[in-house]
Amino acid sequence: VMKPKRLKKGDKVALISPSNPVKDRLEVVDLAIKNFEQQTGLEVVVGKNALGKYYYSSGTKQERLDDFHEAIANPEIKAVLFTVGGSVAIDMVEEIDYELVANNPKIISGISDGTTLLTPITKNTGLITFLGLEFLQYAEFDMDYQVESIRKAWFDGNMGKIKPNPNWKDFKGFHNEYNGWQTIQEGNAEGVITGGNATCFGYFLNTPFQPDLKDKILVLEGYKHPKREIHRILKEHKLRGAFDSIAGLILGYWVGADEQEVVGHERPFKELVVETIDRPELPILQVGEIGHHVANIMLPIGAKARFSADDKEFEILESITE
Repeated sequence: VMKPKRLKKGDKVALISPSNPVKDRLEVVDLAIKNFEQQTGLEVVVGKNALGKYYYSSGTKQERLDDFHEAIANPEIKAVLFTVGGSVAIDMVEEIDYELVANNPKIISGISDGTTLLTPITKNTGLITFLGLEFLQYAEFDMDYQVESIRKAWFDGNMGKIKPNPNWKDFKGFHNEYNGWQTIQEGNAEGVITGGNATCFGYFLNTPFQPDLKDKILVLEGYKHPKREIHRILKEHKLRGAFDSIAGLILGYWVGADEQEVVGHERPFKELVVETIDRPELPILQVGEIGHHVANIMLPIGAKARFSADDKEFEILESITE
């Protein structure tokens, strides 16, 4: 396990776009940067190609790799943050300089397609990375819960017991039936955290980039999947062995799952999960502060944790920055 250096106010952090372009949302980006800097005390440095556009991505594969590698190599940059998700960060996975990352351990954080980079980085270097930063939300929404989680994770280095957000909501108003942390299957689990966006994590199952899943706490969340798609995703993960040897499963907020115009929306999430995973002894807890459209826990991928599905408790067991 390798822990990144913790941050202090005034530190410079790089903002890059390893997947989707944000060129059509420059005003949103500017406002998000302003609010993020004000709330965290950090200084955002925008990557050379972060605001570019190349068809459906922010730049060519090489341009995106260059932004990432330059941010990692620059000693003035103390963290690397991703603007948004998308679909093409997978371009970069085979050509990331993992030795460079290991020699310059710093905070790396994103969400959604960010999983596509965080997973192999943690797997190949041992560096704790952070799932949970949907950066452009800082332009529009009250992020107090997330800023507090950032302070504990990145500035203090210790998160301890995670508490639910008392003001939890889907920022973009998607209909949902979620009502706080839910026990899906009883039991307690302890292990190292892995996972992220279910679709992106699924890219790596049964490939050289798959983390060792034995005795891990696997975390999965999804973006705009109706119940039938969640059913397929979880069953596909099961067929590929994702649930065979894990110690426990945490499911985040699956935005869009309860949209009422979609056939089958009324199926209870718990029932769907229990059927598709089909491991009655596996502890499973749903935690709504992991996912899209919500204020997130800054979840440390690669860190030791425990949870009790019975008592709805979740705790990070070690320091995560140093």
